[in-house]
Amino acid sequence: MRRIMAGVVALAAATVMTGVAGARELNLGVIPKSNGGEFWETVKKGAVQAGADLGVRIRWEGTVSETEIAEQNKIIENMVNLGVDGLALAPLNRVAQRKQVEQAVKAGIPVVIFDSAVDGKAHSSFVATDNEKAGALGGRHLVSLLGQKPARVMCMRFVQGTGSTEARAQGFIQVAKEAGYTVVADPYPDTGTIEGCKTAAANTLEKFVKGGALELDGIFAANLYSALGVAAALEDLQKAGIKTNVRFVGFDTSKKLVEDVQAGRIDALVAQDPYRMGYLAVETITKVVRGESVDAVTDTGAVLVTKDGLANDPAIRKLVGLE
Repeated sequence: MRRIMAGVVALAAATVMTGVAGARELNLGVIPKSNGGEFWETVKKGAVQAGADLGVRIRWEGTVSETEIAEQNKIIENMVNLGVDGLALAPLNRVAQRKQVEQAVKAGIPVVIFDSAVDGKAHSSFVATDNEKAGALGGRHLVSLLGQKPARVMCMRFVQGTGSTEARAQGFIQVAKEAGYTVVADPYPDTGTIEGCKTAAANTLEKFVKGGALELDGIFAANLYSALGVAAALEDLQKAGIKTNVRFVGFDTSKKLVEDVQAGRIDALVAQDPYRMGYLAVETITKVVRGESVDAVTDTGAVLVTKDGLANDPAIRKLVGLE
């Protein structure tokens, strides 16, 4: 009888430790698009805070830049080999990461995708800004600035195949065309860096310089690096004596971009909530691993940041780090 009871007790103890995922500390892998930079550092803060609140261990690992697809694949494979309980992944390419996501799930590791979409249906949930809607938000603001009249606009894209920025560009271009505008250029940078975006923007803008003036009415930039690259290219034109009477709406926020909005060099920014995105990504994968129900898609939201909002809206000021 004692042996039977001892066996029951041992089995119960083992169940507490290894049976239900929620009864022990979970080890979760969180893979951003890259390490460093204001956006991803804020995402990390949200993810770490969620881990602390939910009692789960976070393993954060990303590539150096947002173009290292092969390296991100290695990180995913390493997380699988380490036997993490679940993965939250911001894929660099919606096509190239599909196989890795499917292999992780096949190995028994559920995956939640955040920030940028991935092809396929293997993942449990998608946590991100509604990027097409956010791009349209930027487009509508540019239309409000330019008015319903013939206009020539440019869309500065990011690395080809990046789900989030492709959707933003699509949202913007659709609104621009509906307003009767001509999208005269929508270049991609050769590299996923600020310098790469600046080079692509500068090369494109030079094509529209005639008689000492930039013959372009509006610009939309699809992410942080694209916006910073366009801003730098416009500054170079101005220093060269070129008149740049152009309306400019960027995407994402940084100290430099916020200062540019305050100074009137950028008309507006479409801002995500990276802290909330990081928090919800970890919260969602934790629920999945613990067997709780989750929404297939969670929109983490986007708002328009203008000079007036930066001066008078406490919520906007807090979002961009001014309060």
